Amino acid sequence: MVRFSTEELDAVRSRAALAGLAVGAWLGQTAMDAAAGRDGASAGLPDLLRLHSDVVRTQQSAAASGVEMARVEGLLVRLDAVIDAVTAEFERGRR
Repeated sequence: MVRFSTEELDAVRSRAALAGLAVGAWLGQTAMDAAAGRDGASAGLPDLLRLHSDVVRTQQSAAASGVEMARVEGLLVRLDAVIDAVTAEFERGRR
């Protein structure tokens, strides 16, 4: 059984919506593609989503402790761009 944090679940829901799929369908499609060896981007996507969740948690901790937010937010923006690029590549591979 997979348990997502709130942040991870939000990210998964967002990616599923971008793909036009329900969360379960998106996860299933991602798993089937990885099992079939199609589109290596889909296999790395769960790792990117976990990393995104870690960065969000770091951002929240930094905000609570007064750490320089611009740097953390810059990392989050870059990470979002990478996730978007991987998702787009995944979508091209499905067509």
